[in-house]
This record gives sequence, structure tokens and C-alpha cells, in this order.
Amino acid sequence: MSSSDLIRWGGAAATAGGVVWVVEGLELLTIPESAVTDGQFSIAALYIVGSFVGFHALQKDNYGQIGQAGFWTVVVATLALVVGLIASLPGSTALEGIELFPVETVAVFIGFVLYGAATLQARVLPRWCGIGFIFGPFMFLLGDLAVIQFGLLWLALGYMLWSQRDTSVGQPSRVS
Repeated sequence: MSSSDLIRWGGAAATAGGVVWVVEGLELLTIPESAVTDGQFSIAALYIVGSFVGFHALQKDNYGQIGQAGFWTVVVATLALVVGLIASLPGSTALEGIELFPVETVAVFIGFVLYGAATLQARVLPRWCGIGFIFGPFMFLLGDLAVIQFGLLWLALGYMLWSQRDTSVGQPSRVS
């Protein structure tokens, strides 16, 4: 698959993830003990992983080792978080007695901060994208309404990534 295809699919994944986050946030506000949130969280997180593949295809030649570290940290930690959530579904004893959720969550936050810093340094995307990566995960500390805000951020990031698909991959657009 070409880099431009990865960028396009990454933009679509970010947009779909944003929609799922917004829907989940609305459900959390209206149905506080929703049984589907872990499943929706897992789906949204997997879309975010897909979007990071697109962002990586766009920026990989411009953001160096910090970007690589942020990318792999987000991808691996998010996938581990999803596996943990799936394994902890009612009736599952796969990870009984193992509490990795805090470690995975901290790793995701660290990965987002590293990736955001690298995005700012690469200057391929507008500054707000890097700032969004850095502060986006911290929105979850603000409560249920923040889930909707995080979803809106991913809708905007998805649009930004989708709009980059026609630019020459590997060449920074120097957008500020």
C-alpha cells in the first residue's frame, strides 16, 4: 500500500474514531452506566491506531526518533489497552489478577506527548495538530464531556490528515 493510501485511510480512521468518541461521550452523559462503553472505547481506540499509521506515513521522514518513539508507544500501548479491555469483559478470566491498565494508560499519554512534540518539530501539519496530540489525552481527566471534545479533536485531525493526502509525501508543507 502506498503512503498516500495510508494517509487517506488514516484520515478516514481518525474521522471514524472521532465519531465513535462523540457518540460514546453522548451516551456517557445520558446513560452513565452504559454497558457498551468498553466496546465502543475499544473500537474508537483501534480507529485511533489506524489514524496514527496515516500520520506516521505523512510525517515519518520529518520527525526523527522522538516521533518514532511516540508513534510506537501510542500504537503498542493502545493495542495493549484494547486487549486488556477485551480480556476483562464479563465472563473472561484471561487476565485475572493482572492490573496493567494504569501502566498502559500512562504509556499512551507519554506516546501522545512525544508524538505531539515531534509533530510540532516536523512542521508538516499545522501547530494545532501537535498541540492536540499533546493535550488531547489529558481531556479525559476532565470528565464525560471531555470524551466529546476528544472526539471533536479527532474529527478535526481526521479532516487535516485527509486533506494532506494529495501533498507530496515526505516533503514538509511548512504549515504554521
